[in-house]
Amino acid sequence: MRTIPVINQPQKLVSCQTSGSFKLLYMTHLALGDYIYQGPFLKALALSHPDIQLDIWIDDCRKKKKSWHTGRSQSLVQWLSKESHINTIYPIATNASDLDQHIQRAHLEDYDAVVFVATNRNGDFAKTALKIVNRGKVYGTIPPSRLDRLIHHYVYKKLDNKISLTHTNQHDHISDFYQDIFQQFFAISLSQEQRLLELDISRQLKDQCTHKIDALAKKHQLSQPQVIFINHLSTSSKRDWKLSQLGELIRLISDKSPQSLFILNSPPSEFESIECWVKDNPKIGNLAIEVFTARNNFFELPGLMSLCNLVISVETAIMHLASNLNIKQIALIRQSAKHWRPLNNSFVLQGKHRVDSIQPTEVFDAILNF
Repeated sequence: MRTIPVINQPQKLVSCQTSGSFKLLYMTHLALGDYIYQGPFLKALALSHPDIQLDIWIDDCRKKKKSWHTGRSQSLVQWLSKESHINTIYPIATNASDLDQHIQRAHLEDYDAVVFVATNRNGDFAKTALKIVNRGKVYGTIPPSRLDRLIHHYVYKKLDNKISLTHTNQHDHISDFYQDIFQQFFAISLSQEQRLLELDISRQLKDQCTHKIDALAKKHQLSQPQVIFINHLSTSSKRDWKLSQLGELIRLISDKSPQSLFILNSPPSEFESIECWVKDNPKIGNLAIEVFTARNNFFELPGLMSLCNLVISVETAIMHLASNLNIKQIALIRQSAKHWRPLNNSFVLQGKHRVDSIQPTEVFDAILNF
C-alpha cells in the first residue's frame, strides 16, 4: 500500500491510502493569470507524487455565463493540454446542461479526493464537489465572510476538511497566497525562483511570430521598429482603460518615437470593433497600428509578446504573461489589487479605484523613465 498526502491539518498530515494510482480532481476558478501562479505548485505536487492522476476543473461555478468564457476556456484548455503532468481537463461549461454532463463524467471517475480552491462562490464549488465525489473525500476553502459561512453552513459541514481563507490582499503577493494554500493542503512549499512557470513556446511558432513582425514592419515601412504591445481591456470595466486614453497614449509615443509599431491586443469578441476604431480615428489611422487576437492557438499570444520591446497592460493575464516572460512592461493596476502586481521587469502604476484613473501622460512619463 502506498500513502499519498492529500491535506495538511495543523501539526498532522492526513493521508489517503491506495494500492494503485491516486485520482485527484483539483477545482478552481482558473484564469490565465491564476494558472501562472498556481501552475508551479500543481507541477510540484505531481512531481513529488508520481502515482497521482491529476485532473483539473476550470469552470468557475457561475450560474450566469459570461461572453468571455468561451475564449478563456479555449485558451486554458490549449495551455493545460501541453502540461504533461495534467491528465483530464474539464472546460468551462457553456450552459447548465453542459455543466451537468461535466459533473456526471467526473462522478464516474470515482476520485479518491476532490480539492477545490476558491475565493468566490465557495458554496457553489462545495456543492459541485460534493456532487462529483463518490467514495472519496472532499476538501475545500471557505471564505472569511460570516454571512457566507452561515448561508452555506450545512454544505460546509459535509466537507471532510477545509481551510479558512484570509483575504487575498492580506498577502504581499498572490503567489504567497497560493503558497499558503498548497502548504496547508499538500505540504508543498516553493521558493520564489521555483514559483516561475515555464511556457513551452515551440521553435516553429516563434519563427512564425518573427515572420509576422517582419511583415508588419515592411507593411508600415519601418526599418528598425520599436514593437509596443498594448492591452487595454480586461473582463471588468474597473480594470479597463478607455479607448480615448489608448488613442492619446499612442499619439504621445508616436510623436516621440516615429519608428514605433503598435500591436493592440483584443479578445476575439472585440476584434472587429477595435479594428474599426483604429481605421475611423483620423488622429491615429495613419500610424503603424495592428490589432491582434490569438484565434487559433493560445501560444501565439506569448510567442508574439516575447518579440516585443515593451508591453503596456491593464490588470489582466497579459500583465502576468509579460512578467513571466521577463519582458519590459508598464503595468496599470488598481491600488486594491497591488498583490496581483507583476514581479519581473515591470514599472507599476496604480489607480485609486479604477484603472482608467491613470492618465495617458502618466503612462508616457513612466515609459520615458523606464
